[in-house]
Amino acid sequence: MIGKLLLLVSFFSFSYVESQNNDDSNVVEDNSISTQLYTKCFENLNQGNEIFIKYPEINKSMFCSLITCSFLLSYKETDLQIAGEQRLIGIATQLFKEGNPVYLVSGLDSSFETKKKNESIDDDNHIVYISYAECTSPTFLSKAADIVNKQTLSLIKKECRK
Repeated sequence: MIGKLLLLVSFFSFSYVESQNNDDSNVVEDNSISTQLYTKCFENLNQGNEIFIKYPEINKSMFCSLITCSFLLSYKETDLQIAGEQRLIGIATQLFKEGNPVYLVSGLDSSFETKKKNESIDDDNHIVYISYAECTSPTFLSKAADIVNKQTLSLIKKECRK
């Protein structure tokens, strides 16, 4: 199971890197703020470090972005899921502190809606909307979105009380 997931994460990482290749004229590169924040690697994460010691075959440095930490929620091991949750909360908090609160959405045409909403991020607490799936998505991605969104909204609410 862990090997398959690592292969899947590696594939997505490779695909993302390949999409950065400008030599191929028919490759579309997405430099939107939402993509940048969804894939931004936070190398200073220490949430779950004690759990990663238990699983030396898992390279903790791979799990440093919203998308990759979401994959931790797909493991059957509860402690890896907890590490993923902690890391997602940590990333949402860091993005908020940087002035880039994020809100993850899915559903039909969600990528078009997020693009439209992100045209002006000055209108609603500077939230950057990120579409993670158009129609259906694995349960772990929906759970990751719930974790990130709850943390973001909590931080915004706390900020508004000040």
